[in-house]
Amino acid sequence: MSASIKKSKRRRYIRYAIDLKALLIIDQTHPLECRILDFCSGGFYLVFDKNHPQIVLDKNIKIRFSIQLEFELKTFEVDAQITHIGSTGVGVVTEQMPATTFNALRKIASVGSLASTHDNIDTSPDNLNQENFKNIFKQFLIESLPLLVDRFFDSLGDCMDAANAHSEFFSTQSAFDDLITTLKLNREIISSEFCCSVIYQVDYISGDSEKNIDALYHESLSLIEKDDFEDWLNMAASIRKLKNYFDDELSLLVRELCRVFGVFDNTVNNPIGPAVLCDSFREIFLQLELGCNIKKAIYNCFEKTLIIELPNFYKQAAATLTKFESARLVMPVHSKQSGPAFDAKNSDKNHVYFNDYLDAEPLAVHKSIQPLTQVTGKLLNLLSETINVPTDTRREENSQPLSHHLPVFNPEEVLVAIAKIQKDIAAKSAPHLDTSALQKSLTDKLQADSPEAKSLAANDVQRLELYGKFFDALFGELEFSTDIKDYLESIHLPLLSLPMQGNDFLDSESHPARKILNQLAILEPAIKSNRVIKNTNIKNTVEKAIARISAESISNPNVFAEVEHELDDVAKKLTKSNDTNIKRIIEPYEGQQKLEMARLTIQQEVDKRIAGRSVPSIIPTLLGAGWQDLLVIAELNKEANPEEKTSYLKVIDDLLFWLYEQDSFLNMQSVSIHTTLKFIEDNLGAVCPNLFKRDNVIEELFALLVGSGVPKVRKPMDTIRIPAPKSTQDIIESEWAVQVAQLQVGEWLIIYRGSEGFEPMKLVWIGDVLPICVFVNRDGLTKLELSKSELALLLENGGANRIESLDVPLMDRATNQMLQNMHSKLIYNATHDAETDLLTKDEFIKQLKVELVKLDSTGHILCHIEVLDFRVITNVCGVTGGKQFLKTLTHLISEQLRDCDLFARIGDKSFAVLLKDCTAQTAYDLTKKLLKVISESRFQWQEKSYTIGVSIGLVPFEQNNFDVNELLQNADAASMSAERSGPNNVLLFTNDDENLKRQNKIYEWIGNIDKVFSENRLFLRCQMITAVDETSASHQHYEILLGIKDENDNIIPPDHFIPAVERCKRMPEIDQWVITNVLLWIENNRHYFDHIDGFAINLSGQSINSAEFLGFLKGILESTSVPTNKLIFEVTETVAAESFYLTNSFIKAIKQFDCKFSLDDFGSGYSSYSYLKNLNIDYLKIDGAFVKDILNSKADIAIVKSMNEIAHSLGLATIAEYVENAEIREVLKTIGVDFAQGYGVHKPMPLRELVIEPPPSAPLFSFEDTEFWGF
Repeated sequence: MSASIKKSKRRRYIRYAIDLKALLIIDQTHPLECRILDFCSGGFYLVFDKNHPQIVLDKNIKIRFSIQLEFELKTFEVDAQITHIGSTGVGVVTEQMPATTFNALRKIASVGSLASTHDNIDTSPDNLNQENFKNIFKQFLIESLPLLVDRFFDSLGDCMDAANAHSEFFSTQSAFDDLITTLKLNREIISSEFCCSVIYQVDYISGDSEKNIDALYHESLSLIEKDDFEDWLNMAASIRKLKNYFDDELSLLVRELCRVFGVFDNTVNNPIGPAVLCDSFREIFLQLELGCNIKKAIYNCFEKTLIIELPNFYKQAAATLTKFESARLVMPVHSKQSGPAFDAKNSDKNHVYFNDYLDAEPLAVHKSIQPLTQVTGKLLNLLSETINVPTDTRREENSQPLSHHLPVFNPEEVLVAIAKIQKDIAAKSAPHLDTSALQKSLTDKLQADSPEAKSLAANDVQRLELYGKFFDALFGELEFSTDIKDYLESIHLPLLSLPMQGNDFLDSESHPARKILNQLAILEPAIKSNRVIKNTNIKNTVEKAIARISAESISNPNVFAEVEHELDDVAKKLTKSNDTNIKRIIEPYEGQQKLEMARLTIQQEVDKRIAGRSVPSIIPTLLGAGWQDLLVIAELNKEANPEEKTSYLKVIDDLLFWLYEQDSFLNMQSVSIHTTLKFIEDNLGAVCPNLFKRDNVIEELFALLVGSGVPKVRKPMDTIRIPAPKSTQDIIESEWAVQVAQLQVGEWLIIYRGSEGFEPMKLVWIGDVLPICVFVNRDGLTKLELSKSELALLLENGGANRIESLDVPLMDRATNQMLQNMHSKLIYNATHDAETDLLTKDEFIKQLKVELVKLDSTGHILCHIEVLDFRVITNVCGVTGGKQFLKTLTHLISEQLRDCDLFARIGDKSFAVLLKDCTAQTAYDLTKKLLKVISESRFQWQEKSYTIGVSIGLVPFEQNNFDVNELLQNADAASMSAERSGPNNVLLFTNDDENLKRQNKIYEWIGNIDKVFSENRLFLRCQMITAVDETSASHQHYEILLGIKDENDNIIPPDHFIPAVERCKRMPEIDQWVITNVLLWIENNRHYFDHIDGFAINLSGQSINSAEFLGFLKGILESTSVPTNKLIFEVTETVAAESFYLTNSFIKAIKQFDCKFSLDDFGSGYSSYSYLKNLNIDYLKIDGAFVKDILNSKADIAIVKSMNEIAHSLGLATIAEYVENAEIREVLKTIGVDFAQGYGVHKPMPLRELVIEPPPSAPLFSFEDTEFWGF
């Protein structure tokens, strides 16, 4: 680039392959013959036939070469310097290569690359068509792309001038002029490099293309500076905007490319998409040391240029595509892959544009989203690693065992067997085969047809299990009509045959099989009602399509694509018809709402003038006679006639003024008064058909303003007091009204419709002024209108419930359910005892804490059950007998408990029960009954009988309790006391003096909360969260923690203070204090904060559910100068699950400020997978309960792996809590957890003591060997 522009320490260049004879001139007397093999705008790579000792580093030289131009052979000479000497050649750099020289080189390089595309290619019809297309499309780009660059430079000056006026990037006009001049001087180089880097993408349209190491633009990304990330974010924002803006055009281009290349849209690479255009442009400007804001302004100019120019550009590109024939469709085969589709560590082998990773918002911590089959496969493996292995993942005892010593059935044999099973099912109308039954049936069929003993291949078994989980979710968890169930059953095995051939439709968003399932769900209502759309009977069409798949799935590999095309046309017609119906339904409501809003607006205007005061009685009379109606009409027509409303309001204002004035003044205003009265008379007639009423108003106004008789005498004025308007502020009275207030258009509810039963209904309209909600059924034909109060009542009594959106594609719902089932099973295994299937102690304590927070005036009773003589039974009956004894006792106790009670095994021979909503007397009676049942029972083992003895301790679980562990200890102590009285006794725990003192201490805190605030005894602490593997990622943010001091200024644990504040419902005050002081610290310490990745701030459930707190947070975020994109708010999983809709609404509101969110204590099993997908969070914090003992627990390792996989499958980053030492951190590193927090990483410290050292100069990372360049 221009010498006037500072160079980077290391530069990025786009290299071009060439083979051109040249001379290297060290001095004029000894030129050395060489060849130019590579060049870029910054230098050359030269090779020689032999070594030359006179070639030394840092030597100034000249490069001379000749190029045949259109009309002449022209010689060029470039000044350069030797910067690298290798075994095969030398690298030289140029300070500034002239644009004419560079363009001449580029021209012959471009011609060469076009010609070379005809060498060594497949000469099949499809490939010849595609290669011909590539060359013609390149020629189109050569002609069209420079026009985009020209338009950019034409608008650059004005665009940058406007940006500078707004943000003052340049201190002087001279600096601004210098930049514009420099850029325009390098216009040809910029245009040439931009065009070439885009054109090279044409060679890599199909995903299986081999990459040319010298041609592909991605090689220009060999050096990546950390400081470029913010710059990339700026351009990524433009890319996302352009992709949304040109969504239809891009979809058309991708479809046409798929057609020409015979591939699916997830394997085609759009060479002219916004990502390619914008990043090709950005890479050129990364060579300049410009400020980030200046480059952002330049990128914005380029974005504006593309918005104007791309419609025509894309139209011409589509026209070029339509000239080429369609290629034969090639199904994607994934079975050859041995790893992920995208390897981040080897990203130089996977072009950054190929998978369009810039679609998602660039978050430094996000992982590449993995293929679904990989995630599911890993979860299947993890299920077998947990202590309590699910029975459905074990092989049937009677099934044929797999053997590595047996030959395996080949794919053709498996497909033939599947086809035979399909025929048998169709002939016998057999019921649906679940995973285990299908696998057994398939194995039996294969063995019966095979002359030798064989087994299923391990990959086939894994596919059967994986897709079995999918079909189990599809058939077992989702609701369908009988017709759709029959259709799905008909294509169940044809669908299964696809992955058995390696075509994993779960991984491909655009796979025809996936689309067919989605289309069936769309068409279901029309099939059920036998609907006809534009002379097409939908049910008949679908039945023919299903029959084709069932009959042709093995013989015709294109049948899925052909059927998908047929159903797509029908589904689009139906969707368009439904949309039209819905639009017709809501139009009247829109009109009513518009009218009501106009009335409300006018009423507010009137109230401002007369409400709450005494006014002339003629004013409300005039308004009631029709003048207020005129104002409403004018409000409705304000866009067409904006002055009309003003003139009508002016009449009221003038009358209010004149009616209180003296006669002398009114005489002077006589002309204006008569004009106004005439104006009233003329306009009132349009809205007041009652002539008598209208004349009375006019006569009264004349009498009051002009008077009657000679001389004119004004009529005395009567006044009337207008009451003040009632407050229109909505008062939400219940949680059900809150839910109604949180509803959004597009949500689905299942609503009770009387004799019709429950029916899914979609919310299509919500009134802002009118308190009405309008629903339609899945057909869009049946309307249901409910007032908001009626809907709240339905939600409360169970007559309406929110359901997952039926607009979500069926495949997404089924795969969500599949992952949810697997994850739930993993969570269940980790939180339940393997021998008794009861809650583990850790999980029981966690749920007790949840119950403690929710306690109201009604208390619970905590019950400890100790088994007596358990050791004797295990000694006599052995380990197996001991396990059976525990199961027997568990069954006895469970039968006496209610469904709402919590039951856990908390030790080898200890159980605990939380008896909910229970008085001490009721609990005592219940446990006495339990003891009677136990004492009368016998444990039978190997023809011997044993008595069962237990002791039970009870302790009240009430509002004055704050420590769950202490309650368990007290229940245990009561049980021990009961045991001393003999077997099968129960004892109620009574408080001793020490326990009472502790309870009193907590109540003392409740009375001193205000004092803590006023004496400034709260302070902030922080704890670092950093990358688990610090060698591969650089990340550092801090969680903000609360500290408290006693009256003597000593730091004390907040163990008593926080429960006291929660009990008083004052946590929002604490959260407000924390946020205010955190932002204050950041503002005062920006020099530290700028060097870290942000602060994480905890929010309580009380704050999340508080509209007042939300208003506070939005207000402070709007006014702060702190970079809000570095603020992370933490919400616990329990709060998110119990108040999902409020939490999600809260997150959406705060996400507008670019803040991030973290879900804390993840792993309790409260959140469903679909909730997790829709919660719009950025981080998952894995519950420390699964981390702290991970070195000693195989189950904990499995569950952490599961959580990590679930998070990464959603593109979320994971944080592990309780990382207490290096050994735990190493295990987490192996699992792949992203970040760690705990004493083994960083001990909490006062925030005021936090000092952040600035990082060293941004290092450079090399992803390829570029030494031969020497720069």
